[in-house]
Amino acid sequence: MAKHNENLKEIILASAKDISLEHSINEINIRKVAKKSNISIGTVYNYFPTKADLLVAVIEDFWKEAFTKIDIRALGHKSFYEKIEEIYDSLYSYLYNFKENWLEQISLLNAQEKEVGRKRQEEYFARIRTIIISLMDSDKSIGKHIWSSSITKEKTAQFIFDNMLLNLKKGESNFEFFIEILKKIMSN
Repeated sequence: MAKHNENLKEIILASAKDISLEHSINEINIRKVAKKSNISIGTVYNYFPTKADLLVAVIEDFWKEAFTKIDIRALGHKSFYEKIEEIYDSLYSYLYNFKENWLEQISLLNAQEKEVGRKRQEEYFARIRTIIISLMDSDKSIGKHIWSSSITKEKTAQFIFDNMLLNLKKGESNFEFFIEILKKIMSN
C-alpha cells in the first residue's frame, strides 16, 4: 500500500538510476527496472513508453543533479575564470563518484536512444550556456571589445561548455590549462 502513496514515476526513475550506478547506463532495460522497483512491467511502460524515454529521464536527472551541486551565488566575487574552474571541479568531483565514465557510456547509446535524448539534452545545455554568459557579463575584467560577429558570447559559452564536457569525458582532473587559454583570449 505504501507504494501507491509514493510517486511511481520517481520510484521507477530511482531504480533505473540505481542500475546505472551499480552497473552502467547500458544495463538499463524496462524488465530490470520493473523488477528492481517491484512494479509491473506495464506500469513502467505507462510512465516510460520506451527504453529510450527511460534513458533520457535518467540522463536528464543525472545532469540536473550534477548542476544542483553547483551554487553560482556561493562563488561570490570570484573572477569569471575562477567560477568556471570551480564549476568544472564540481562536475569532475560529481562524475568521479561513479564507477564508470558516464559521459563515455552516454556516447555509446544506440542512435535511437541518442536521438530521443538529443533535444531535451540540448535544452538543458542551453540553460548552462546561459549561465556561462551571465558569468561573463558579471566580470568586468572581460572587455566588451573582444566580442564581434564571429566571436560572440554565445559561441564562447558553447566553446567553454564543449571543452568542459570533452575534458570531463577524458577524465581530466585539472582544467587549469584551458582556464589559462581563456584568460589569454578574453582578458583586456
